[in-house]
Amino acid sequence: MTRPGPKGSATREHILATALKLFRKRGFEGTTMRDIAQAADLSLGAAYHYFPSKEALVLAYYEWMQEEHERLMEAAGDPGADLRARVGTLLRTKLDLLHRDRKLLATLFGNLGDPAHSLSVFGEKSASVRQRSVKQFTEVFAPRDAPPPLRPFLGQALWLSHLGLFLFFIHDRSPQHARTQKLLEAIVELTASGVPLLTHPLAAPVRGWLLQLMTDLGAAREEKP
Repeated sequence: MTRPGPKGSATREHILATALKLFRKRGFEGTTMRDIAQAADLSLGAAYHYFPSKEALVLAYYEWMQEEHERLMEAAGDPGADLRARVGTLLRTKLDLLHRDRKLLATLFGNLGDPAHSLSVFGEKSASVRQRSVKQFTEVFAPRDAPPPLRPFLGQALWLSHLGLFLFFIHDRSPQHARTQKLLEAIVELTASGVPLLTHPLAAPVRGWLLQLMTDLGAAREEKP
């Protein structure tokens, strides 16, 4: 598939930006592709040329979100920082990105956990973005932090924890989301304090159990219904 040229890319970005504005204002269900085309000053056919559905726009938004998170981490990350600082930066930069779209994401969240839904973060259509995100969460653990074989498990666990943080955030009504901040700090502390325990010689049985669990879960994902 050929990539759009500069003009095509600009048009695509314009449609996506316009759609997000409408989604934020009217909600996902309350916005049609015709609304988006009119607001973008394009024909309906032109809008469909770049995005065949509203779901395609949301998937493009997921991709944009991941690209922005990678950019922010590259700008803010410090390879020499300790694990606590790295995990804190990872979670805070993601939460900062989610902040503006809290209302929009709340309307979408009902479908995010259903792997069969086109908008699910666990679905096939979001697989490439999910894999990039899990990789980013895995790479926050340096080899000096934990045995390399455990890093994929830790990355998956932290990635799933950040989804829980995200769910808590979109429903948090405390002033300045203070409760969300407390939960974030708790995840950071639990990670920074718990991971070093896995490197202790006495933790060898636990490491073995976790590695076996990773193997079993991986096999389960490959099984067909």
